[in-house]
Amino acid sequence: MSDDDLFGVMEGESDEFVNFGDADPFAKSENDDAKDDAVTAEAGRNIQEPVAEAPAPEPTPVVIQPEPTPPVAAATAPSLKKLARKPLTPRQKAIGVILRRAGVDEVPELDHLLRNKGGKAMRICDIGLFIDEPEDQVLAKIAKDCPCQNRVNLSAEVLLSQVKKVGSQILQAGRMYQPIQVARIEEDGAYECTSGRHRLAFLALIYGAKANIKVYVEDMTLQEGRDAVVVANMARPTKAMERAEHAVLQSVHGDVNAAQDDLYKGTATTKNKAKKYCVFSVLKNKYPAELTFKLSLTASRHGGALTTITNIENFWSAALDWHKAMEREEFDAALKKSVEFLNKLADQYGQTAGFDEVQHMSSMALSAVGKYYSDVESVTGDAISRVPEIATAIVQMGNIGRQKSDLTYSALAKALRS
Repeated sequence: MSDDDLFGVMEGESDEFVNFGDADPFAKSENDDAKDDAVTAEAGRNIQEPVAEAPAPEPTPVVIQPEPTPPVAAATAPSLKKLARKPLTPRQKAIGVILRRAGVDEVPELDHLLRNKGGKAMRICDIGLFIDEPEDQVLAKIAKDCPCQNRVNLSAEVLLSQVKKVGSQILQAGRMYQPIQVARIEEDGAYECTSGRHRLAFLALIYGAKANIKVYVEDMTLQEGRDAVVVANMARPTKAMERAEHAVLQSVHGDVNAAQDDLYKGTATTKNKAKKYCVFSVLKNKYPAELTFKLSLTASRHGGALTTITNIENFWSAALDWHKAMEREEFDAALKKSVEFLNKLADQYGQTAGFDEVQHMSSMALSAVGKYYSDVESVTGDAISRVPEIATAIVQMGNIGRQKSDLTYSALAKALRS
């Protein structure tokens, strides 16, 4: 979901727009203060009591001094402007990026940006925007000023990169066309954004969390709000976790507390959707087992993640059998064994010299391992006992991150053929 606060004063910062460090043109220098003192003293003399005239002084001979030669500034001497430049805050840097991308020097008045918008006038800080506290410093400050939690989104985080993108597009267009949609949750009356969180974050960044904007409000139950999020997100690219959530929540009409049987029957109607069931059940509900190693939402693998959710999803696609007549208990048992296999594989990789998560836990490599897992399980039902051999064989293959999974699978089957 997306979007976002505009030029409000944030704690610890100036209430000016972006201070690029110019010296205050109205600031006084020491010479100015001296002149002011002299003028004040003269003014004081003008209002003193009259005194007797002093005798005229002797005329002083006039000495003509040669004109002084202007001093030559050193080539490396910094200018006053450079000396006065202050480091930009993270917020100022983010705003500067948005302005540069939009090709503008300043932002318009908030009313101009939101012209012709109808709906309920609300402060941004009264709308649920973030799922939890963001790791990013800029967004964390906005989250502190906007404490209302967003529960209708389950895992889709607000990203600063998307806030910058959305903000620059809005400024370039000179107005915000799409309305921000908010659900008033019937259970407790809370207001939570269902569409437009990145736009909200952008507005909070520029104008401040207490800025009043008009939003489209609709009364919904919490389940209906989540269903609305699913529909809204279908119109934009989503990550693996979001896609899984959308598939599951749509099948149960937003009821995250639905029985496991209902989740399975509603979601796993095709093999592709069975993968979504795996992702949601294991990674969201930690059922029927929990992965013990860290996953990343994106290919960047920040924070020591071994692989991505998408790559694990591809493993399940190759490793697990599924057919329409398959009962949930049978599928869940197979899913549980696959999770145990992955946990042991990750642990074994950590003990194997030469392991490189980018190469050996890539999408292609995990797809190949998943196919081999399926073969062994169908014959022996004990693929987990072969984990040490599999880990050693994969690591010895070296840089296979981009190698086609069929080639890796063939090499793996040949290396482990007994």
